[in-house]
This record gives sequence, C-alpha cells and structure tokens, in this order.
Amino acid sequence: MVRKLLLTVFFAALTLSASAQYNIKKLMEEGRMSLNAGFYVASMQVFDRVVALRPDNYEAWYLNALSKYHLEDYTGAEADCRRALALQPFLADIFELQGMILIRERKYEEAVDAYTHAIELNVDNRDYWFNRAYCYYMAGHAQLAKEQLAYVVKRWSNFAEARRLQREVEEGRKPKENLPTTLTRQTLKTYGNILSFSKKQSE
Repeated sequence: MVRKLLLTVFFAALTLSASAQYNIKKLMEEGRMSLNAGFYVASMQVFDRVVALRPDNYEAWYLNALSKYHLEDYTGAEADCRRALALQPFLADIFELQGMILIRERKYEEAVDAYTHAIELNVDNRDYWFNRAYCYYMAGHAQLAKEQLAYVVKRWSNFAEARRLQREVEEGRKPKENLPTTLTRQTLKTYGNILSFSKKQSE
C-alpha cells in the first residue's frame, strides 16, 4: 500500500514537472512572438511571468531586457541584462545589449567594459570594435578611440561609418550623443542570435 502511494506521488510529480516545462515553453514562444511583432509591453509581461516561475532562465531575462530597451526603460533593461549575464556570461550578444543600454544611459566607461567582454567572446565582430571605440571617445579617451578606429579601418576597409567617426576624432569633434547606426541595427540581429544559441543549447 505504501509502495503504491509512493509510486502515485512520484508519477504525479513527473506529470506536474512536464506540465510546468510545457507552460514555460509555451510562454517563451508567446513572448518571442510579441517581441518580434513589436508588442513590447506584452512581451515584457510574458517574460516577467517566466522569470517569476523560472528565475534561472537567462534567455527570459535577456529578452525581457530587450523588451524594456525598446520601451526606453533603460534602468530596468540594465538590471535584467545583469541577471542574464550572471546566469550566462559566455554569450557575446548579451554583453552587446548591455553595451547598448549603457550608451543610452551615457555610462560610457561601463559600456567599454561590456564591449570588451563581447570582443573577447567574438573577436571578429567589427561592430563590437566600432562601438567600443565610440564609447572610448564619448568617455573622453580620444587616444584610445584613435587606436581602436585605426585598427577597425585597417581590418575592415569598407566600413564607412568607422571612417566618419575616425575623421571626427582626428578633428576633435564630439559625435552627437545619439547611437551609431550599427548599434540600432544590432538590436534585431542580437535577437536572432540569442534564439539560435538557445536552440543549440536545447538540442
């Protein structure tokens, strides 16, 4: 009798666990669809539910940060990005999003650190190098910006935006404090990469 009861409890627990996993998966799909469609408030609400149920889900923290970034809640986005990085510190795209958020907050020194980590994980991404050079310059490190841009232009000779920033640095002109186009373009690419990475992890 006791054995039968234990088996019943065991199988009930398995059923509940499978149901919870399914619900998380379903919520993640719903959140991704909302994010992809530009319904950022809806996606944020979904990812809030996911992290409440599974605080160890780094992808949900990351996508929540991305939702908040689009909603211009940079403080909230930064906090969620840090949670994602605490769980998954080996994905360059999360550091890239952190860099974008920090630039929006004009925390250029911290943004340099974020892009440095991103470069360490993906040394061949020219946008990471460019964005770090931009942050160096905005933080007042003109010489470091010059050195970075010289490297970028030499390695990627057709990178017109890097050449424009290089001229501004050489002439001592401060760029406008809006994001370089590479940063805004990266948002959608980042979202695509995080999904690809997550798919590989689950295989």
